[in-house]
Amino acid sequence: MYRNILKLFSLLSISVLFSCSSQKNLIYFQGNIPVLKESEGYKLRIYPGDILSINIFTINAEAYPYLAVPADKPSSDNRSPYEKGYVVNEHGEVKLPLIGTILLTGKTINEATQALETKFREYMEDPIVTVKKLNFKVTVLGEVNRPGTYPILNEHATLPEVLGMAGDLTIYGDRTKVRIIREENQQTKDFFLDLTKGETLTADTYFLHPDDIIYIQPLKRRAFQNISPSVTIFTSVITTAVIALTFILTQTK
Repeated sequence: MYRNILKLFSLLSISVLFSCSSQKNLIYFQGNIPVLKESEGYKLRIYPGDILSINIFTINAEAYPYLAVPADKPSSDNRSPYEKGYVVNEHGEVKLPLIGTILLTGKTINEATQALETKFREYMEDPIVTVKKLNFKVTVLGEVNRPGTYPILNEHATLPEVLGMAGDLTIYGDRTKVRIIREENQQTKDFFLDLTKGETLTADTYFLHPDDIIYIQPLKRRAFQNISPSVTIFTSVITTAVIALTFILTQTK
């Protein structure tokens, strides 16, 4: 009888301890992290449907009040990106005051900036053009603390940065199978990576593209992931009971 009780307590103890050992699955980027460089083949480019912020700065701003923004008098603008930006039409063109229509599709931000400065130089002296893509956004869904769609305010975004915006994964998020859904060249690509292993990171998964969707699926056994103080106490009680029963059985032999 005592032996059966001992086996029961041992099984319970092992079960609880096994659930506690899963805490190692909560630690990010274990092991060696490879050197990651954004792919030379990928650069942020302009395509039909994009919304661009285009500002033109010139020394003689008074001559172009409808176009130029004085460098010493930045204006505040609370409008939405769609309202304050220029939409690239289905032909990849943008229509601007003074210069008319210009083709920007397929160009990088730097290439578009240079093309615009060259065009404006025909009408004004030393124009400085800034171009920003206002509709660069990513969506985070699933087991994160703040799921939603997040705008990216620069030309680059990394997976850790975006997960940080979403408040990190919840305790129930499966860190071993993070899914990134990407639409590129009218094709959908699926990427899966294990956040607990540094070597699974690649440039394609570390550097995010516009309109990427990051999905964090829930663990199959959610209940075992929430390691509470009561579980720790329960584990201690079982361990103590096993030790006590082992001592008693040893003494009665």
